[in-house]
Amino acid sequence: MQNKLLLVDGQDLLFQMLFGMPNKILGKNGQNIEGVWGFTQALLKMIDMFKPTHILVIFDKEHKKVKRSPSDFYKNLQNESEEKEEKNPLIILPEIKKVLEELHISYFETKKEYGLEDYIKEYCKQYENKSDIIISSWDYDLIGLINEHVSLLTYKGKSSILYTPEKVMTKWKVKPEFFADYKALVGDNTNNIAGIPRVGPKMATNLIKNYGHVEDILKNISLIPKENVRLTLDIFQKDLLQNIQLIRLKGTSDIPITLEHLKWENEKTETKEILKKVDLLEAS
Repeated sequence: MQNKLLLVDGQDLLFQMLFGMPNKILGKNGQNIEGVWGFTQALLKMIDMFKPTHILVIFDKEHKKVKRSPSDFYKNLQNESEEKEEKNPLIILPEIKKVLEELHISYFETKKEYGLEDYIKEYCKQYENKSDIIISSWDYDLIGLINEHVSLLTYKGKSSILYTPEKVMTKWKVKPEFFADYKALVGDNTNNIAGIPRVGPKMATNLIKNYGHVEDILKNISLIPKENVRLTLDIFQKDLLQNIQLIRLKGTSDIPITLEHLKWENEKTETKEILKKVDLLEAS
């Protein structure tokens, strides 16, 4: 497709850069600006990687608790952050907004009744047939949105991973549209969801392969060959349905900024120059 939309989970990137930058960077007035520096640098690198024609950054203002990724990368960040003074990633949001406005990149903050993931799902639903979409986030719940036109980027500089349908299938042995069902069966530590007893990754993939989504698995319990799995699923039906309800993204019909208003002209610039323009660094 000619259009390419970069959807950035701004809350996720705020957390990552506020706690993940290795050294303190002092700004014009002696304040710490490493979070803003990291956010700006990461965003510019993503732009350079994918050359998007449209960009949107979303912040989850009402949902201040950021989900932790199952990756070792985020576990390390969490451990490091516990040793530092507790910070709210939103403290650098005003400076981030200035950067985005200087770059002419669209952004908005979520409303109370919807989560960030709901908005991302709606953008994918409405525009995946009009644009290729790259979602930047470490929230694995978004894997369920991946298809031939939607991919998920877990940004980590040169170690970044772009999840496509093929990559998801290779890693988890299920198609993206069944990823929520897989998590509902095996559990999801990031959301504090316990899996179903006696159902490990291999059994979960077999159940999905043979019967489909969670609701279809439960309709066909009597056909499952292993008696212990059959009995367990029968006992834990309510728990499994609650799991999938918590994990599966709901979406929202509310699109604050339409695709035509997300157009972005590719402008070559550097982090340092942007931070000078927004008065966070001394002009040389």
